[in-house]
Amino acid sequence: MKVGDLVKYRGWAKQTGSDPLAIVVEVRADDSEYHKRVRVMWMGEDVPIQAQVISVTGDRFSSWCSPKHFEVVEEDYEKAQDPDDIWKYWGNI
Repeated sequence: MKVGDLVKYRGWAKQTGSDPLAIVVEVRADDSEYHKRVRVMWMGEDVPIQAQVISVTGDRFSSWCSPKHFEVVEEDYEKAQDPDDIWKYWGNI
């Protein structure tokens, strides 16, 4: 997980609706899985309830939290890392 990654909140699987999405804005202690922490900015018009739980002020930016609560969102063309698939995707936009 690195700065700029699109992530979804893992603890939302049992709820109805779409998973809350966020963008990683800061990473700390990247060299240690135990001490690694991230800060995220929640996406969308409405701030999800998770933002109020893991934020100091209840706004869009989280406090430092473990990356285990998030999963990086990857598109199908990114998983394969095939240059032809990537070119097909970005060439059609």
